[in-house]
Amino acid sequence: MKQVKTGIPKNLQKGIPLKVRPGHTVRLEVTDEPLTVHTGLSLFYAMAETLEIPRILDEQVKVKERESGYPESEHILALGANAFIGGDYLDDLEALREDVAIQKAIGRRDIPDPTTAGDFCRRFTLGHILQMNRAFAAIEREVFNRRREKITAWTIDVDAKVQEVFGAQKEGAAKSYNGIYSLQTMYAFVDETEELLHSELRSGNTHPGGKAVAYLRRMERKIPLEVSEVNLRSDSALYNKAVIEFCEERGWHFSITADQTSALMREVEALSGKDWQEDPKDSSLAYGEFRYQPTHWPRDYRFLVRREKKESKGGQGVLFAPLAYSYYVIVTNREGEVQPLLEFHDRKGAAERRIGQFSNEFLRHLPLGNFMANWVYMLCAQLAYNLSYWLRDLVLPPFYRKKHIKRIRRCVGLVAAKVAQGGHQIRLKISVLHRWWRDFVYAWRRIPALVRVAGTG
Repeated sequence: MKQVKTGIPKNLQKGIPLKVRPGHTVRLEVTDEPLTVHTGLSLFYAMAETLEIPRILDEQVKVKERESGYPESEHILALGANAFIGGDYLDDLEALREDVAIQKAIGRRDIPDPTTAGDFCRRFTLGHILQMNRAFAAIEREVFNRRREKITAWTIDVDAKVQEVFGAQKEGAAKSYNGIYSLQTMYAFVDETEELLHSELRSGNTHPGGKAVAYLRRMERKIPLEVSEVNLRSDSALYNKAVIEFCEERGWHFSITADQTSALMREVEALSGKDWQEDPKDSSLAYGEFRYQPTHWPRDYRFLVRREKKESKGGQGVLFAPLAYSYYVIVTNREGEVQPLLEFHDRKGAAERRIGQFSNEFLRHLPLGNFMANWVYMLCAQLAYNLSYWLRDLVLPPFYRKKHIKRIRRCVGLVAAKVAQGGHQIRLKISVLHRWWRDFVYAWRRIPALVRVAGTG
């Protein structure tokens, strides 16, 4: 792409007036002062350095054949930074390349251009993807060690998304179960921290439960050793014997939506009236449980069921009793009362919200034609997504803990600033008129303290 012209045209040296409203005219002027609206990237890159992300990436990921040019970490962080500021395409990297002010603030002389970044992604093989996964596991441990409150019980929600794509030449794209031409993304979120622990890209016509155990095994490698309790939640995509046996071998708790086969529903319908416990707050709901051994499963398991009474239509009742209710069934190895366990399982719906947030804010498109390249692009977006939450949880004021990504970006990501240089120092100046400038300063001061927290732990 052509470089932005920095010379000031003569017709702009005196400014151009524009009447905004009657009696209020504003004169537009341009300046060659180093200004930026991407000030939040200074926190993004400083956080990455504190968590030793560049070092980890360069040690683990070996894609380049020669030492010249950008190291692997610079490519990955640049693509992550592009996602962090809301870039949807590789070409959006040009906005960062032309932002001289933010480059000074983050200590980079240059940022990879879209063509170079695309070539970098296309070099990846499946082996390189596994290297990225190992790097992400090491980064996860760094973050865990820097948390003041160590969360040792994780609830992991696994879900898939149909990622619609356009263009018949996009590698791996196919019609999914709902007829959409797409690729499939598979996600695992940690409910307690909202982190995206693991993600994989699949062909569009892949069953979400296909090779589920292999997916869980790769996900498991990213769980810090200090996490002593894992609760796996999923919809019926993971309802199979192999997943259950995998969880039992590792001592994991599981809560998985069951396929309502005819054999399973016969067990549900066999429950008598005394087996149902009515919801004290909603008389249309009732709860029950039973032991059942699905075909080819090694033994029987605990199944929990919620029964909901259907509303009659047109004033007419339902002729057959079983048809008067709808049922929701899960299989679990957790102990406790039925209703709280089903309500705990229902909260896996938060994963759908997080998938929507990740897709809308960080991965609106898979822009490359090559399958592996798109997988790398997605992993870079995953890193940006997690860095946003690590900023929120580790360095921003405590009241940010319940804020979503979009709000964080609005408050401290897109901040106008001026960059000055003198006396061998770079000075980043933000305005006290910015509503959230104190929150930005709070994070700025907290980032160096993370090193001390790690050193004392």
